[in-house]
Amino acid sequence: MDTRSTGAKNVPLERDRRWMVVKYALLSRVACLILGIVSSAIVNDYDASAQLVLAPATTYLAHVLRALAHIVLRWDAFYFVHIAGSGYVYEQEHAFFPLLPILMRTLTQTVLRPLVAVGGEQAVLAVAGCIISNACFVAAAGTLYALGQYTLRNERLAYIASLLFVFAPANMFMSAVYTESLFAWLVFSAMLCVARRQHVVASLLLCASSLCRSNGVMYAGYLVWDVVVRREAWIGKRWTQMVVRAVAAAGLVTVSVLGFVGFQIYGYRTHCLQPLYPNHPSRAYCDGLPATVYGFVQAEYWDVGFLRYYTWSQIPNFLLAAPMIMLSIAGIYTYAAHDPVRLATLGWKRRPSLQTASLDTAFLGNRLLPHIYLWILLLAVATTTMHVQVITRMFSAVPAVFWFAAHLASKDRFTQCIVTGYFVGYGLVGVVLFSNFFPPA
Repeated sequence: MDTRSTGAKNVPLERDRRWMVVKYALLSRVACLILGIVSSAIVNDYDASAQLVLAPATTYLAHVLRALAHIVLRWDAFYFVHIAGSGYVYEQEHAFFPLLPILMRTLTQTVLRPLVAVGGEQAVLAVAGCIISNACFVAAAGTLYALGQYTLRNERLAYIASLLFVFAPANMFMSAVYTESLFAWLVFSAMLCVARRQHVVASLLLCASSLCRSNGVMYAGYLVWDVVVRREAWIGKRWTQMVVRAVAAAGLVTVSVLGFVGFQIYGYRTHCLQPLYPNHPSRAYCDGLPATVYGFVQAEYWDVGFLRYYTWSQIPNFLLAAPMIMLSIAGIYTYAAHDPVRLATLGWKRRPSLQTASLDTAFLGNRLLPHIYLWILLLAVATTTMHVQVITRMFSAVPAVFWFAAHLASKDRFTQCIVTGYFVGYGLVGVVLFSNFFPPA
């Protein structure tokens, strides 16, 4: 497959490709939800919890709402729906950030309000979450295409990467009442703004992302990189100008993490200053930093911590995560081996120019460097601290994963089949399992 860039900008082609990405993203969501509904109708659910919280359907429209809500109301989705309807009642709910529930409640009380009388509030909240997730997924696919064009400087490779995102292994999670699609759209948009030097807008988007998922704070590093770290930022600048840029970067990062910080303050005030349960033993986060409500809840209720997941009973989950881990290791190694000096010196020093094909330059170019650092950081966190099977959906917001997959898929027919087979196959199996409440979550 020829993925070489012509160098000149073909605006009509780019516009057509962008709409193709949006169209395929939209069709993939429709197909995903239909497959979920059909599989749920054929296979008995492993857990019938969704049936207990959804109101009985008495009309055709109520049956449609219930069928859709039933397949997207799984695992973490119960928490998001409960938070959207009742707020943060229980301590463990602070593991789930408020942006998605806020949007779900807003949509339910406005545009979807007439449906509450038909299908019940729980079903409509779930449908609202589904609408938000799917709309954000489509937007994220188009944004990834634009970001890929800038970063890779190879339109065709950007297009292939966007199509792989459309068929990502975390397929059903991107359509359910989960934060993956919303978060991916926010961080892809922030990265694109950073690339365009729209740093203030990027910081606001990252602020929203840190109100959506905790790992949003890690993406603030893009602002630091672009403003003060990258070598090009220092060219022609005096030290006083760089001091000003460093102060500006600190301000931008502060804005970026306000979502996370604000949510921790809310949790502290709720459970420490105005406790819902006064007789409850004092928690570590009530004694101040470095403990946070989020960190405590993850450790206390989900046993999240350094190497805590390394037990014999978790071997199946490590096997489920193995393809994404191997893909990540291969991608990082491929980039690092091309120019280890560049990676070790933050791009300040490089090996002499290598005579490579434009495809290799696309994935191995200098603009990918901050994306590779983020990939390394998230891989280290995912494999040592988190529930490792979550890596497939966590990495749905890591552009380098799709760029490397596109790089591999463009080499030869066999490699293309392996990569696309993993993405599509894992995703389709995940739709069936998720829709019927089977692990993994």
